[in-house]
Amino acid sequence: MINVTDFETGLTQLQEAPLAIAYISMPNCSVCVSVKPQLVKRLGPTGIPLLHFDAAALPEVAGSFQVLTAPAILLYAQGKEVDRQARFIDFNRLETEVKNYLAAGSAPVDYAALFASEE
Repeated sequence: MINVTDFETGLTQLQEAPLAIAYISMPNCSVCVSVKPQLVKRLGPTGIPLLHFDAAALPEVAGSFQVLTAPAILLYAQGKEVDRQARFIDFNRLETEVKNYLAAGSAPVDYAALFASEE
């Protein structure tokens, strides 16, 4: 897990990676303490970047990510947020989402071809 110390650098990493997870926590959060090791254990082996944002050390985290509670896990694909879970994390759902995105590959979707009418 990468501990983000500069907010802009962390944001850039999220936007540039094909698939990445932002983990947002607060100090003295008992749920955060139990969620972090599970996240590392379950999704660390996938090789996708796990970025840890401490909302107390980086005050802009709450406003930028619009996170009102901790812990929060945000899944980013191609620089866009595609899933969000907060407080009570469903790791099975999160693992399924990650596996689906990894299986789909990182090629951008050609929406014009996808929605082209067949005549």
